[in-house]
Amino acid sequence: MFIGALIETERLLIRPYQLEDVDGIYEVVSEKYFFRYIPEEPPSREGVRQIIEWSMAQNQKNKPEKIYKFNLAIIHKVDNKVIGYCGLGPDDLGMGETEIYYGISNRYRKRGLALEAARATLQYGFEVIGLKKIMAFVDYRNHPSIKLIENLGLIYHFRVGHLEVEYKDFDGQCYYTLTAEEYRKKNPNPNLL
Repeated sequence: MFIGALIETERLLIRPYQLEDVDGIYEVVSEKYFFRYIPEEPPSREGVRQIIEWSMAQNQKNKPEKIYKFNLAIIHKVDNKVIGYCGLGPDDLGMGETEIYYGISNRYRKRGLALEAARATLQYGFEVIGLKKIMAFVDYRNHPSIKLIENLGLIYHFRVGHLEVEYKDFDGQCYYTLTAEEYRKKNPNPNLL
């Protein structure tokens, strides 16, 4: 479910990080403006390697009832190249919820590939892992990401504000959720619990 996961879409292969992904992920996250709406600093190449090793260790601990971090590489089938990442993990504000996240190379944007990867990740979260709810934070200025999240069916609730100093970078993030029940209504599937 976590270690050997392989999600395939029409144009993408999505699988857990592997050490061979260091250069591909580093190339993506090093692009100019990639971190414009992400409240973190871009990692170094060594930082990417450490994140990948840490992610592989988290997959050993992940369980349906507790996802420590489920980082996935997005591989473009035609180019056979890592073009981004997506995944599921604990929300950054410590609310005890499971967050969906994604990022794709500038060169592969505006083709619907980020939506394809995020939709497949959302589906995997509900249909394979059995999550009851998935949430997302999106910067209020990031209109393409807001459109993507809304296309996935997540529902806007509020903009985050008045946070403790340690979470100030998240001020202005929009909070979206989708429950398994809401997902089932939009995606009827007799195999879902």
